[in-house]
Amino acid sequence: MDPVTTGKYQYPNGYVVYMNKAGQSVNPLTGQTIAKSSPYNHLPLP
Repeated sequence: MDPVTTGKYQYPNGYVVYMNKAGQSVNPLTGQTIAKSSPYNHLPLP
């Protein structure tokens, strides 16, 4: 995703969201669906 430089949660280098075929966010380590509030939902890029 594009960088987010304003607001409470900033990702100046962008972030990645892993999703399944149904468009649900998934944990990249387990493949299980996760809530939008999960720390694995938006992973910042270095």
